[in-house]
Amino acid sequence: MKICILSVLHEPYDKRVYQKVARSLHAAGHEVVSICPSDAPLPDEAGGIRFVRIPTPPSKRRRLIALARLVRLGRRERADAYLAVEPESWVAALILKGVAGGKVVFDMHEHVPTEFAKFFPRFLQPFVTWLTIRFMRLFARCTDHVILTRDSFEAEWAGLTVPRTTIINTNHLQPPCADIPEELRARYADRPTIIHQGVFGDVRGAYQLLDAMKRIAREVPDIKCVLLGGYVYGSLDDYRGAIREAGLDAHFDILGVVPYEAVPAHIAVSRVGLILFQPGLVNHTLAMPHKLFDYLREGKPVVAPDFAVEVARIVREADAGLLVDVTRPEAIADAVLRLLRDPAEAARLGGNGRRIVETKYNWEREEARLRDVFTAL
Repeated sequence: MKICILSVLHEPYDKRVYQKVARSLHAAGHEVVSICPSDAPLPDEAGGIRFVRIPTPPSKRRRLIALARLVRLGRRERADAYLAVEPESWVAALILKGVAGGKVVFDMHEHVPTEFAKFFPRFLQPFVTWLTIRFMRLFARCTDHVILTRDSFEAEWAGLTVPRTTIINTNHLQPPCADIPEELRARYADRPTIIHQGVFGDVRGAYQLLDAMKRIAREVPDIKCVLLGGYVYGSLDDYRGAIREAGLDAHFDILGVVPYEAVPAHIAVSRVGLILFQPGLVNHTLAMPHKLFDYLREGKPVVAPDFAVEVARIVREADAGLLVDVTRPEAIADAVLRLLRDPAEAARLGGNGRRIVETKYNWEREEARLRDVFTAL
């Protein structure tokens, strides 16, 4: 089967779309083409995936232009199936189905109704959320399969006959990282280090972490906090300024985005993994982040939000960390200090996390479900 992945927002080597979904479909024997945004030239092929580049849309209006590009370029591919990974690319896939045939699969890995509603004034958001759900249910009637990244997304589709499969954001099963660059080992391995991996910012606990670090540094003077990933919610310059003002420059390492392959080593030299989603967004309440499985795979205990339904369920199921009120910096600090002061307990929780990755939460299990979706098509 020839499968064309359509995207207006996800970058070419996206952790789910490329590293997992696209490469797994290629490994299953399908021909896979990815039409995706990039401001830089792309290779014709990587990992068995052929790329077709569109310009990165700089605004919401330009995203509509990108949608039209997806239709034009997607029609040239004459694919057997179109895999859409955002609402705009879902619309493009349905247009392609109407004009050129082929199956349509929608991969829902964000809570689309509330994420779309964020672009509107607050007083309109409940109505926009309701309206978006109505449109999604309408689009679903013309869609051949819907993939969900968590069971808690099922409510939006109740009563519809469109086939649905949950394929969560687990990681490939591999041994804990032992290939740690000497530079990382020298900088972090012999000192208490905590890490937040992935997209970060104001609504993801940046300032709660800063206040928590003030408390932690008083108790553990050589503490290091590694921030790995883009600071996309708020101003990174303002955050750096707040760190300087607090006198914590020596305790924070803001590393930004690193290559996909380098992530495990950074987690491996850390002692605690942080997930600090703040309440108020449905997407946070129902979050199923990659970072959770990154930490579990490396055998690191996690400090995570007690309100986040999916995250809390897995942490409790595995007994792999501490669930806290992440709006309270003192609760974050107390949890981190508890794990740093009790390495035997931290090792027990981390070992539990590693075991549940080996037995249940790994990409090899999810990949089998993905193959079944396209076999059924």
